[in-house]
Amino acid sequence: MKIFIISIFILLTFSPFNNLYSQYTSWENISNQLPGDSLNNLSDAFVLNRWVGWISSISNSEIYRSVFSSGIWEVLQTPSPITAFHMLDYSYGFACGTDSAVYKTTDDGENWIYFGSLGKSINDIDLTKDFQVLGYICGDNGAVGSITDTGLVNLNSGLNTDLSSLSSPLKDRVWLLGDSSIYFYDGSIFAKQLTSTVLLNSIYFLNELYGWVVGDSGYITLSTDGGNTWTQKQNPDTLRRNLHGIHMLGNYGWVVGDDGLILRTTDAGDTWVIDTDWLTPNMLISVHIGGSSSGFGPGLAVGENKTALIYPIVVSIDDEVITIDDFELFQNYPNPFNPTTTIKYQIPELSFVTLKVFDVLGNEVATLINEEKPAGEYVVEFGGDGLTSGIYFYQLHAGDYTNTKKMILLR
Repeated sequence: MKIFIISIFILLTFSPFNNLYSQYTSWENISNQLPGDSLNNLSDAFVLNRWVGWISSISNSEIYRSVFSSGIWEVLQTPSPITAFHMLDYSYGFACGTDSAVYKTTDDGENWIYFGSLGKSINDIDLTKDFQVLGYICGDNGAVGSITDTGLVNLNSGLNTDLSSLSSPLKDRVWLLGDSSIYFYDGSIFAKQLTSTVLLNSIYFLNELYGWVVGDSGYITLSTDGGNTWTQKQNPDTLRRNLHGIHMLGNYGWVVGDDGLILRTTDAGDTWVIDTDWLTPNMLISVHIGGSSSGFGPGLAVGENKTALIYPIVVSIDDEVITIDDFELFQNYPNPFNPTTTIKYQIPELSFVTLKVFDVLGNEVATLINEEKPAGEYVVEFGGDGLTSGIYFYQLHAGDYTNTKKMILLR
C-alpha cells in the first residue's frame, strides 16, 4: 500500500505545493495540469474548501476534480458538456448540460444522474442550501427553474430574453441578468431593476442586500440595498476589457475578463486594482475562491483554450497568525475511495502522534504517523494497495486525545 504524508504548518514558512500555500496574492497558471488539448474550453469552477476543487468543460463531456495537495486533476465523465455547476458539499451537487438537462451527483461527481429539463439551454446555476428550494437555474428564452428536493420546477418567468447569469443567496431572493438588464424574483413576480448601456455577464449577491454585476467594456456596478439602486464603480483597466465572472468573500472579491485580466477588491467592491493580466492571453470566464473565517483560498479562474489559474491560500485575511485550540480528526476525503484518500488532522501543541488504520476485525493494516509533531494542521494521503474492498477505521492518538473514524474502500 502507498502512504504519502503532507504537512501543512500554520506558520507557513515554506510551501510544498508549488506556491499554493502563500501569504502573498499571486496567481499561478496550472493549465498544463489539466488533461486534454488547448481546444478544451473550460466553463466553470468551484472550490469547496482548501482541499478540493472542480472545473467543468463546455467542449468535452467532462468535469475535472482535484485534491489540491496532489496537483493531479482526475477526469470525471458527464452526460454532456457542462455550462455551469455548483457543489453543496463533497458529494452533492448539480450541473447544467449543453443538452438543456440538469444533472445531479451524490458521489463527488463520479456519476451524474438526470434530474430534469426546462427544454431550453441552461446557462447558470446557484444553490441556496435551503431545505425547500435547493437552488435556481436560468437559461435562454427567459428560462428560470427552481431545484427542489422533489425535482425541477419551471417558474415561467415570462421574460423575453436570454438569461446568462443568476445569484440567489436565499430562497425567493433571485437576481438574474438578461442582455443589458438586471431582474429580481421575489418568489412570485419577476421585475426589472436596472438597464445598462452594455451587455451584462455575471452577477453575485453575498446576501439579500449586497450585490455586484460586471459586464462588457469593463463595467462594474454595486448595490447595497438589494438591487433597488446601483452605483457604477471605477475600473482601473484603461483598456476597458470585457468582464465575464465575479466572486466575493465579504470585503474581498475577484473579477475575471478578456486577455487573462483579473481584478481584485479589498473594500467590498468600492475600489478595484489589477491583480494580474499577464499569465495568459486567453479569455477567463469564471472565478471561484474558497473561504472560511480564518482566511481564503485556494481559488480557481478558468476560461477558453484550457486556461486554468490557481490562487494561493491566504491563511489570515488580517495577516494574523492562526492558532489551533483543539485536537481534531477530520473525515477522510473522498469516502468511499479508490485507490487513495486523504486524512486531515490538527493538533494545538507539540505532541507524539500516531495515526493507524485497522480492518473491521481490529487488525492493524497500516501505520501512517508514529512520531512527534509540532502544533499545526496535517494531511496524510493513504493508498489502499493490497487491501480488499470493505470498511476500515483510522485512529488518531495525540497526547491524551484519541478519535476513530470509519472509511470505505471500494474496488
